[in-house]
Amino acid sequence: MKNDDEIVIDPADGLPVMKVGPWSEDKHVALSRYVDAARKARAKWPYASFIDLFSGPGRVLNRESGVISDGGVLSAWRMSERGGVPFNEMFIADADAGSVEACSARLRDAGATVQAYVGSASKTVDQVLGKLPRGLHFAFLDPFNIEHLDFEIIRKLAARPNIDLLIHFSVMDVQRNIGGDFNLASSRLDAAAPGWRSKLRLREVPKREQVGAYLEYWESLVTDLTKMQVAQSKPLFVNMNKGPLYRLIHLARHPLATKLWNTAALPAAKQQSFPGM
Repeated sequence: MKNDDEIVIDPADGLPVMKVGPWSEDKHVALSRYVDAARKARAKWPYASFIDLFSGPGRVLNRESGVISDGGVLSAWRMSERGGVPFNEMFIADADAGSVEACSARLRDAGATVQAYVGSASKTVDQVLGKLPRGLHFAFLDPFNIEHLDFEIIRKLAARPNIDLLIHFSVMDVQRNIGGDFNLASSRLDAAAPGWRSKLRLREVPKREQVGAYLEYWESLVTDLTKMQVAQSKPLFVNMNKGPLYRLIHLARHPLATKLWNTAALPAAKQQSFPGM
């Protein structure tokens, strides 16, 4: 969790929830649609896991409506079980110990087998990979900001042969920091896309296209290193004022996984489009 003023208790179970914007609901819907779409592929494997290194407490409170609902990892588990092909194990982690405890309790109460870790994702990724059996794996990376999306996390997860990733890529963070950070000794954007400042001729790129240039560079790093494909569908989520917040980006090696995401992601009518993004 971010801080104490973000903590609210769910009256249904007495455990903490995390406050989120109303757009989070669509993100969890897209995730659940993909988990459901992949059930037949998952059924062909004797073992399948779900990995969330930024799990939070498992339940969220919509700041606008006041409605409490399942977060990403709990939504994914319930959908896998409802579809008749539940994940064999749910690997969760978060920097906040209270969030891990709450999320783990909720998942276990829902019938899941859970492996839980406390710490930053750049550290817990090694712990998870050390315990991960052979099988089919799906990792959902949903950090608070781009600074936490360390490229090494993706590199390490992608080393597994049968894995696909769904990544929350913060367009808003990049848009907010790219101009001011370009000439600094270090940038909040460095961890996600190492070398971006030496590779991007930012002064030659119109301001409205700078975020798109950064994302394009990040995608080139990912695809070159992992040999994974970036799915065509990259739904853009916006705030109440239609300002861009983040994209969901799917990475996979198997064309079936990419096809399933392109079909299961938010309907085209709900996806947003912005110049240079």
